[in-house]
Amino acid sequence: MMVPRVVLTWVTTARGGAEHSVAELAGNLARLVPDVDVVWWRHGGPSAENCGTAQVHEVTDWPEYQRTLSGLCTPPDGRPVVVISNHRTAAADVVIAHRARVIPVVRHVVNADQVLRVIDPYEGCMVERTISELCWEVLVDVPVWVGISDASSAALRTHAPQAQFVTTIHNGVSIPVSVPARNRPATGRLLVASVARTVPWKRVDQLVLAAADPRLSTAMRLDIFGEPGSHQDELVHLVRELSAPVRFMGYASDLPQRLAEYDLLATASVQEGFGRAVIDAAGAAVPSLVPDAGASPELVIDGLTGMVYDPDDPGDLVAALTDALLDREGLVAMGWAARALAEGWYTPGRCATQFLTLVLGQRPTSRPLVAAQ
Repeated sequence: MMVPRVVLTWVTTARGGAEHSVAELAGNLARLVPDVDVVWWRHGGPSAENCGTAQVHEVTDWPEYQRTLSGLCTPPDGRPVVVISNHRTAAADVVIAHRARVIPVVRHVVNADQVLRVIDPYEGCMVERTISELCWEVLVDVPVWVGISDASSAALRTHAPQAQFVTTIHNGVSIPVSVPARNRPATGRLLVASVARTVPWKRVDQLVLAAADPRLSTAMRLDIFGEPGSHQDELVHLVRELSAPVRFMGYASDLPQRLAEYDLLATASVQEGFGRAVIDAAGAAVPSLVPDAGASPELVIDGLTGMVYDPDDPGDLVAALTDALLDREGLVAMGWAARALAEGWYTPGRCATQFLTLVLGQRPTSRPLVAAQ
């Protein structure tokens, strides 16, 4: 059997969890497959991270992207090629790599009205489209789509019925072999971290409002990690206006080590496609408080590895934070259980193996292979 060459494509516009996930997938696939390449298009975002032994081809414009992907997808030995794509470049990849099988990975929980930034497959420019406005005349022959959570897959089935086959492969996240040393300051407060770019859909304002609640404001502190986004100035103003115990920490490349300084991770987004920070926190034996929406409830077992709250009820978020404040020992136990869950399931090796199952099923003359849910 001739093992296919695997090519991963990615367009990066900012530093975030998706960049980590693509790099980790490439590196772990390269441990299984002889030839793994990454076409990393810097569209305002960072350079490629460590992709292990995978060959990285960094490009900065459309012609270079076309040339690189086309060359990789026409190997001289006639080997079959499978492209692990993404929603931004899926249509472009199908057009460019017409001899390869393209498997798009959707890293969001999309809705009917959500505007996605995608690459036009003919002009190469970044355009805004809803899920129904994608180039489905090009994408109709895609054999299988991948969602990075059950919520992501379900949304794709609902809002993109043209995507005939959809399967779920949860992200894998590398966690430290041992729990990072805790350097928690002895403040007596409940120390809460959040990891989110300050863009509206992350709903960081909900966390700020909860931290400013009179029942919590003197008993907790909220530190927000992530690159500044379009909502940054408004959030800074809100923190000052409410005198909220909130700090903006900026981007951190060593999250498990940084998160070890906290009692709890809290998130607020209701459209999270996966929620990598929850597993980063688990690696530091820190539990998470997440909304009952999007993919977040898939990563947290309520009362065992963390806590789940109603995102439509601001009072429920305050109540959950109050419960956490009053039960520090319970948080410690949940943190260790969260780490055990991450070690058992959310591993890069498991993720890469599931993708390999898809890759080995893609032959030019075979029927598409759909992985087990």
